[in-house]
Amino acid sequence: MAVYDHGYRGYSGPLMPARTRFLVISRYGLRDVFASKLFLAFFAFCFAWPLVLLVAMYLRYNAEALALINLDSADLLEFVQVNTWFFQNLFLRAQLYLAFIVVLVVGPSLVSADLRNRAMPLYLSRPLTRTDYVLGKLVVLGVLVSAITWAPGLLLFVIQASLGGREWLLEHWRIAPSLVLLSAVWTLGMSLPMLAIAAWVKWKPWARIVFMGAVLTGTAFGEFYKQFYDSWLGSMVVAFDVTDALSDAVFGVESPGEMPAAAAWAAVAGLAALSAALLYRRVRAFEVVK
Repeated sequence: MAVYDHGYRGYSGPLMPARTRFLVISRYGLRDVFASKLFLAFFAFCFAWPLVLLVAMYLRYNAEALALINLDSADLLEFVQVNTWFFQNLFLRAQLYLAFIVVLVVGPSLVSADLRNRAMPLYLSRPLTRTDYVLGKLVVLGVLVSAITWAPGLLLFVIQASLGGREWLLEHWRIAPSLVLLSAVWTLGMSLPMLAIAAWVKWKPWARIVFMGAVLTGTAFGEFYKQFYDSWLGSMVVAFDVTDALSDAVFGVESPGEMPAAAAWAAVAGLAALSAALLYRRVRAFEVVK
């Protein structure tokens, strides 16, 4: 535009509040994720197991449906015990395995391309901070994981509470907040390391390999340490042991393991802090190239 031409007019439309601008990144991130038909099919498959559990809960309280399929109600009542163990192990444990695959598949694609193509100056030249960028990417993983963990879990809980009555609800009320809390902590503890690795590796396939390698290496080292030194300290680098300890602590179950809940919380906090520091070191508006 020529200097003497004063036809340019700046944008005068509504602006998003500064506190919610990171949601723009999340919105476009989710759009790109669901553009893949293969991922969409897998995401739909993630709801198959909650649907099976929902049918089992329904049959447990429906004698007419049991009669149609020639199933004894006593056998089903004995087999399907809808209690804390049902939600903690039968439902949430299975969904967390699927959520792990979601983080592994989606996580690298959120940041690796931006850093590989040096797009960070384009992000940070706008009214967005590094925190907004990281939050925007975390929300994408948070929405996906929440949709297959605590969201259907709360639906199952509400349906069971309506079927089981007030007595069941008063006895098992702790299940609902436990589902949300454990899912949120697990999401943060897995998403931040995945994003940090993707930010440093920059290539999606290698980021997934490094992430899986870190999980498997930590598991192997932790199991060796526990067997060789007969100490629970090795469990602090085993993702599955930390998850089990947190789950028992949150759901209020007496853990048969030896790992204290405080150690599990410390392991998650330390991993999240280290991952956030590494991620922030890569998310910057400029990069020194030697």
